[in-house]
Amino acid sequence: MKDVLLTRYSLLPFLYTLFHRAHLQGDTVARPLFFEFPQDMATWELDRQFLWGQSLLVTPVLEPGVASVTGYIPQGTWYDFYTGSSVNSSGEMLKMSAPLEHLNLHIREGSILPTQKPGITTEVTRGNPLRLIVALSSNATAWGDLFWDDGESLDTFEKGNYSYVVFNVTQNIFTSTVLHASAEATKVTIGTLSIFGVQKPPSKVLLNGQEKPFSFLDNQV
Repeated sequence: MKDVLLTRYSLLPFLYTLFHRAHLQGDTVARPLFFEFPQDMATWELDRQFLWGQSLLVTPVLEPGVASVTGYIPQGTWYDFYTGSSVNSSGEMLKMSAPLEHLNLHIREGSILPTQKPGITTEVTRGNPLRLIVALSSNATAWGDLFWDDGESLDTFEKGNYSYVVFNVTQNIFTSTVLHASAEATKVTIGTLSIFGVQKPPSKVLLNGQEKPFSFLDNQV
């Protein structure tokens, strides 16, 4: 259970941003699949899975003593949250291994999730570098965002005491654009950028024009 809780802690930047969007625009944080796929009749009666925002599909185990779970994967490309391996679905049920320490999570193509190395408290977690997970779409694009404040004060959005960053991938270039900045942003660093669905091994990776070391795995991560 500790492993699963730490996974939740690692997703706090993403979850926090979803709550910001709920506050600003009324978006739901957790939502049923038919909210995102209203034309897919197979999602209309699904009540054993849910999404965080548009991007993260959660398939929990709801029976005791089982080692696998069957969940619906909507049409498109989805990536295993932990490994980055892709699932190309036509809209089908998928049987997944589900040992006690593992929660099945899949990232929707075209999404960028801000995550963080988890600590034993939220305060410790907030001090760790970010890991950005890019889940490329079929045309190699992706989008995501990050809302960040001190994590304690009230009305930070109304008072302007926050930072808001938009991430975008197009034509093999990842960019981060600061749309609003505060002092809190100076405490945020990016430790790792993981890109899922890279079709061909890159010859080189540049960060602000400087060549950087990188790894490329067999599952196109």
